[in-house]
Amino acid sequence: MGRMPVCVFPSMGRMPMLRFSAKLTRSGSPPVTRAMLEAWTDWMEQGMCLVEQSGWVGWIWFVVLYALSCVLFLPGSVLSFGAGAVYGFWSGTLLVSLGSVAGAFANFVSTRYLLRGWMARKFAKSRKFHALDHAATNDGWKLIILTRISPILPHSLVSCAFGLSRMSLVRYLLASWVGFLPISAAYAYGGAVIGRAAKGGLHQGPWAWAAYSAELALTVLVTIWITRIAHRALKNYAPEVAEAIAEETEK
Repeated sequence: MGRMPVCVFPSMGRMPMLRFSAKLTRSGSPPVTRAMLEAWTDWMEQGMCLVEQSGWVGWIWFVVLYALSCVLFLPGSVLSFGAGAVYGFWSGTLLVSLGSVAGAFANFVSTRYLLRGWMARKFAKSRKFHALDHAATNDGWKLIILTRISPILPHSLVSCAFGLSRMSLVRYLLASWVGFLPISAAYAYGGAVIGRAAKGGLHQGPWAWAAYSAELALTVLVTIWITRIAHRALKNYAPEVAEAIAEETEK
């Protein structure tokens, strides 16, 4: 099966990433500027081109790139869509979920064993972080799943919070993988639709473009529906976390 060059999407995911930068900065993570995000997006686009041209080795490169984006507290939307565009829905979903878990593992282990003191001081004034830390003491695996599905909290922040908790690594990784799957599937499906559209070129008929548009719209609606359900469940399960998020969002 032929593959399309990911480089035909030079601006894919850039605006969502730029909007997300403000949330990252407010959450207590390292400050992220617009210039940094633009440079990171360009670098990831080039990285996806390398991934596409590297055959099976590209899978390894993809996981490494995704994990790096998590460690640096940077969004991986370009990589998530790119995986679906290059490898299709099923393989793209698997790759995005594996990359997300690899990043979660790196943040968890580095926080617990290497940067524990520094991280505790870094997030000492973050109410979100303290709310997560408190909620993690009771059935933390449920909290992990809900926060992975819902994008209201940066995943790297969640990983660091659980790195400071007493949860076992195996339980943490399994819960993270389950929580990452729905959003990974949504991004991969959207990328796969964009990939099919780009591969078919501009000369496809109006019905084809209408189908692509409908698929993308459905993907967005399903993603919003899933995240809202997760957000409502999070408010019921860990109200202190939801309150901290709402308070910091209003600032």
